[in-house]
Amino acid sequence: MNLDQARHLRATGLSYAQIRQTLGLSASQIALIRRRLKRTKAAETRLRRKEPAMTARDLPIGQCILPPDLRKRLTAAGFRTLGDLEARLADPALPGLETLPAIGPHRVGLIRRMLEHFDLLPGCDDLKAAIEDIFPEFRDDAAISLVPAS
Repeated sequence: MNLDQARHLRATGLSYAQIRQTLGLSASQIALIRRRLKRTKAAETRLRRKEPAMTARDLPIGQCILPPDLRKRLTAAGFRTLGDLEARLADPALPGLETLPAIGPHRVGLIRRMLEHFDLLPGCDDLKAAIEDIFPEFRDDAAISLVPAS
């Protein structure tokens, strides 16, 4: 939570000392935040320098803002880029990330917040389709089949 707030405050132009005062963080907490933000910025710069047409989807997981243990577990599970994570979350046929070993709801929340920051989190723009996914009996074709034949 502090990381997201610090990222936003840093984008508005505040120094790390000001961010530390604003959020009431300790010296070690702000140092951790500084390292993580620096790693992400450096990875984005390397990505843009290597290939200007690359997007945030192409950012390697090993260089993202996630904690080191989580990055190792995701790369061991076969995810190489943020686009791979986006594709996994977007595919309803595949099980969620919670099914991976040692990745629980808290870590999935970290992944979702990071993807949301890069506008990679798959979302449902169609409210009717989202409701029909939750309640299949409300689908138009399902409603027709529920009518008793006379």
